[in-house]
Amino acid sequence: MKLIVAGGTGLVATEVIRQALQMSEITSVIALARKPVQLNNIDTSKLKTVIIDDYEKYPDQVKAEFAGADACIWTVAVTPMRSRGVDFAEVKRICQTCALAGFKTMVEAGPSKPFRFLYISAEGTPRDLTKKPLFMGEYQLMRGETENMMLAFSADHDGVEVCVAQPGMVTSSVTFWRTAQAILFGFTNIFTRAIPNISRTELATAMLGQVIRGFKKEPLTNADLLRLGRVGLAPR
Repeated sequence: MKLIVAGGTGLVATEVIRQALQMSEITSVIALARKPVQLNNIDTSKLKTVIIDDYEKYPDQVKAEFAGADACIWTVAVTPMRSRGVDFAEVKRICQTCALAGFKTMVEAGPSKPFRFLYISAEGTPRDLTKKPLFMGEYQLMRGETENMMLAFSADHDGVEVCVAQPGMVTSSVTFWRTAQAILFGFTNIFTRAIPNISRTELATAMLGQVIRGFKKEPLTNADLLRLGRVGLAPR
């Protein structure tokens, strides 16, 4: 399997790549990133970093790297917490315009069939755009619209499958502040319901299992991802 990981230097993406390189089912990993992916203490012979300046624009040499791909895990986004400090137009460009541009380019590049595209969104993202959530409504509706657009594009292209992963707050021992945020929001959120958590290890395991074996459910909620991740990590 040839796997593309978009956003290759991010918190989740680096864990996806680390695990993917150790899986016999995956023969090639294309890390789409704005700088080289660096991993320590692991065999990176199956890894190729493809540098891109803008996730909205794909030169021919980048597009050529997508040919024959079996799957993509798209991790590029502005998270809810970070979106508050970024102009909304840019948040939408990164979360929606860039993701759709990347997805369409991969399909145009001639991937294998089926080509599985797994898009990371967020827990509780609404697909009914007539109801604006009370908390971060504009952001949540934009993410829901993006999910709908992904699914519609897939429906119009034979051999292309889409699944949306909707994790809650992703925790990691790598970044203390991010983990502290997750613990805080896991207890309560005064504006809405409690936000569930998942470790980046569990999330990566769950997503890799889905792109390798096929999508069994769509969307994948945080509870689904936790279950799949824990099953995948359980000793055999």
